[in-house]
Amino acid sequence: MTGQRYEGAILFKILVVIEPDGPGFHAYCPALKGLHVNGDSMQETIEFAEEAIISYLESLFKHGDPIPIGPGLQMEEHFPPLAPNAVTELLTIQWPIPSTSGISSRT
Repeated sequence: MTGQRYEGAILFKILVVIEPDGPGFHAYCPALKGLHVNGDSMQETIEFAEEAIISYLESLFKHGDPIPIGPGLQMEEHFPPLAPNAVTELLTIQWPIPSTSGISSRT
């Protein structure tokens, strides 16, 4: 992907379950339906899982399908500083549900 300029990054935190399987290991991602890999060692299985996750997400992006965000897959956006001495901070804000906050959802 040379020549592309990135203004930030999206970080995915994805739960991968790894289990012994005969002489090797089996891994799957509950959030990514159908994603299963096998490897001879734990490290190899983790590497195969990472490659499979990247391919899975690339396919979702390519086809315009939604990312299945939930307990097993979380997403964070990160942006670089805007100036040499600037810092960025990602804040988590708790927002009230409109029906209980007194905020009208009608315009």
